Amino acid sequence: MDLPHFHRDKETYQELLSELDEQGIDDATRVREFIGIVAPAKSGWTTLRIGELKSMLLLAINDLGGALDWANWTLTVFTAERANYYRCLINSIELFLDKTRDPQQYRMVFDKMYGQSAVDFAWNAIQGGNPFYDLLADDENLTQFSAHQKLLAAYEKLQKAKRENWCE
Repeated sequence: MDLPHFHRDKETYQELLSELDEQGIDDATRVREFIGIVAPAKSGWTTLRIGELKSMLLLAINDLGGALDWANWTLTVFTAERANYYRCLINSIELFLDKTRDPQQYRMVFDKMYGQSAVDFAWNAIQGGNPFYDLLADDENLTQFSAHQKLLAAYEKLQKAKRENWCE
């Protein structure tokens, strides 16, 4: 849950990526369902899929080619806003990989096509910044995930009632 803090070394992100590959998890699987959390409704955690996470992890280790492949994969599964970001990311990676072009010469056009915030995030990620787009950062207690906290509280209330009222 702390991926969005983007404070780990590249080896850690590579290990996570390798673990995802070794597990053989379907790339279309929602991460929230795989790890068993209730994600905040308006966050990227709601729709984050294993394939999208792979794209982010590949950006984190500066593997632009791999990130490009997985970013292309994401276009088939997301909302218009997320698809806009990934179209921006795909075209930005292609631009940065083309050594015959200077990305700064295209910045104004990209801002008009995708919006400044999408371009800012994508270009920052490509240049080694935080690649975890629209993911709420949290700790192992999931304190930022209020819906998950409510579910845990309801579960604890149910368990308490069972302990107090269960007849053996």
